[in-house]
Amino acid sequence: KWAIERIEGKAAAEETPIGRVPTADDLDLSGLSASRADIAAALAFDADEWRAELPLIEEWFAKIGQKLPSSLRDEFEALKQRLG
Repeated sequence: KWAIERIEGKAAAEETPIGRVPTADDLDLSGLSASRADIAAALAFDADEWRAELPLIEEWFAKIGQKLPSSLRDEFEALKQRLG
């Protein structure tokens, strides 16, 4: 629902180095028993956690080797730049 509402200009997003992340207020959370704190934690962006994943992604890409599409390599390099 959030993605469609984003397209329609009805929902907000927080800009992060990994892309746009929904705000808790813009998600339809009806029927969920999660607390507001749990939702906030699920939506939180932690740059240090993402930076820690970069070597693991590099390792995975190395296993794929030449079969890795250049667009994925390019996006990964851009992500590293955005994360600093």
